[in-house]
Amino acid sequence: MVDIIINRGKFAVRAIKALFLNTVLIICVVIPYPGFRTCYAETNGELSGENTDFTQFSLEELKNVVIVSASKKPEMVSDVAAAVYVITREDIRRSGVTSIPEALRLAPGVHVARITATDWAVNIRGLNGQFAQNLLVIIDGRKVYTHVFSGVFWDIQDTVIEDIDRIEVIRGPGAALWGANAVNGVINIITKPARQTRGGQVVALGGSEEQSGSLRYGGIFGKGAQYRAYGKFFNRGDLADVGLDRGGDPADTNDAQSTDNWRSGRGGFRIDLEPGYGLAAGSPDAITLQGEAYNNRYDKEFERRSIIFPSSVSTQDGQSDTSEAMGWHLLGRWKHAISGDSDTILQIYYDHTRKDYDPGSGQVHTTDLDFQHRLTLGRRNEAIWGLEYKLIFDEFDDGPNVQMAPSHLDQSQWSAFIQDELTILPDRLTFIAGSKFEHNEFTGLEIQPSIRAIYTPCDRASVWTAVSRAVRIPSRLELHGRTSDTIELPDAGPDTPVEITAQGNPDLQSETLTAYELGIRLRAAPTLWIDTALFFNDYKNLIGLELTGIDMDGDRYNLGYANNTSGEAYGLEMVVDWKVTGNWLLGASYAYLHTLIEENRIADPDIDALISQDSNPPHLFSIRSNLDITPQFDFDLWFRYVGRLPEREIDSYTVFDARIAWRPFPDLELSLVGQNLLERGHSEFSTLEVKRSIYGKIDWKF
Repeated sequence: MVDIIINRGKFAVRAIKALFLNTVLIICVVIPYPGFRTCYAETNGELSGENTDFTQFSLEELKNVVIVSASKKPEMVSDVAAAVYVITREDIRRSGVTSIPEALRLAPGVHVARITATDWAVNIRGLNGQFAQNLLVIIDGRKVYTHVFSGVFWDIQDTVIEDIDRIEVIRGPGAALWGANAVNGVINIITKPARQTRGGQVVALGGSEEQSGSLRYGGIFGKGAQYRAYGKFFNRGDLADVGLDRGGDPADTNDAQSTDNWRSGRGGFRIDLEPGYGLAAGSPDAITLQGEAYNNRYDKEFERRSIIFPSSVSTQDGQSDTSEAMGWHLLGRWKHAISGDSDTILQIYYDHTRKDYDPGSGQVHTTDLDFQHRLTLGRRNEAIWGLEYKLIFDEFDDGPNVQMAPSHLDQSQWSAFIQDELTILPDRLTFIAGSKFEHNEFTGLEIQPSIRAIYTPCDRASVWTAVSRAVRIPSRLELHGRTSDTIELPDAGPDTPVEITAQGNPDLQSETLTAYELGIRLRAAPTLWIDTALFFNDYKNLIGLELTGIDMDGDRYNLGYANNTSGEAYGLEMVVDWKVTGNWLLGASYAYLHTLIEENRIADPDIDALISQDSNPPHLFSIRSNLDITPQFDFDLWFRYVGRLPEREIDSYTVFDARIAWRPFPDLELSLVGQNLLERGHSEFSTLEVKRSIYGKIDWKF
């Protein structure tokens, strides 16, 4: 195994070198071609207006949007020394997606797989699973990564889709700025400022698999402060009799998946005071206050699965259950401009979440205080630094199969970061170096540095490279949890069940990643944009289970968590956008990912057979067509191919979606969307099949 990893690693390095040299040669050949000058789009509102006609912008203007996730400051995509992709609100509208996880399919290299009616597996550049780790998700500055299992509860992350301004996706480590757990990527979801949501908007959606509705109203109050308030409700799921085989082999990893009827309601508000909008035009300050409350209800019917090994069926009887998730959060942000070369941001938020886990429940309170300062040091040097303090209080109700010891815990984390950007050659060569210094109560001080550089030999081509270190802090479950279940072994009869326990380990160390990246961006023609990235990831101290003992009579296995695994991954990601005509845009993406993670062996073949393996498709391909038939008619197509998941025995599948929209009036849009039109249904991560569906949507602004 070690020889294989080393040989594959050497091959990946050689491939990166070869592609780098060939691309530089191509750039040098193409440079002499005349007629290309960069004219970056302004983003002071013209590209962000509520009624913007995106067909009037060139491809370069559409691609060079301003983002903040890569450097915690505004910068154009073409200037970023990282693999970044921006999902715009126009992309979301024309794709026909109805949830945040589904919208993430629009980004290259992001694997999104539907597990149940309420659960998704979402990951970037790594093995994917229901509790996929190593991915940091941010919504309007609020980190929604949970310490319970070091992942994201996608079922409770939602908002009015029409209010999302953009989703910035950073593929690769972002820990030097965002801290621990930003290992394989960062997803930053940013909603529109209140001044862009004045007036009312009603959205109603109804179809074969989902029904939802939202109401939002915004306006001005006081001395010009902008606000919006909204409410949203949906009903999803009711996927009974889809891929549910209650009489199958208990050892089949894809047997007897749960089916859910999922209802959710939420409401929230946002208030903005900005210069010229609630504050004096020359004011150095901007203030934002926003909050939201939600409640989810899940009606489940399932044949009970083992908590430790989801691939096996528990000997307990099948059951129906109703569970809930509820919570609320409040955030305040103050931006202050000291001068044209210096500004600060102070942000504080509180988040409360209570969720029923299977079969227990728990609640988490999070308070986060964050400060950052940007300043220019001379004509060629810009620095940004910041401090953050986070307090987490959790409380878990022990169930018959899950216990936390201690069940109540207060933990604090503090961190500081600094990043310096040095312009070596104006408009040509930039060097960026920085690090995050983070302290937590379990693994102590974690240092996560990053070195990046971007070279722009001409106005329409750039090459960037990066070396970064990132860590993942062990989850609460891995540190202090104890899970147990009684299951049937694959080679034993139903009359010989065994008990399996998994015990947390408070001495765990953080998982570490050292990542090497190389990217090339090329505007080969005024209507053609190419963006390519290669990466090589080296993982150490990965956390897995190991056998700690077997009772004398052989009917009880004791397992424990340990840093017992390592591995590597390498791959390629490519995006091509072509504006065929003024009213027709084609976009394609391809991602290749190869993982070489050492298998987590329990040293017992019966137990090994039950381990539910995470998996990733080696190939992801997508092509989208956005055509404006007339100024009132849109016709959009989306084709996706997802490779097979060999560890989970899930076949590859193709998806074809179509959308047609009509605007009889400027403020009214009627659309019809068909999803998964090529087949009746397909499995993405379990036997639950994502079915063919169709829905109609009314979007009315007033």
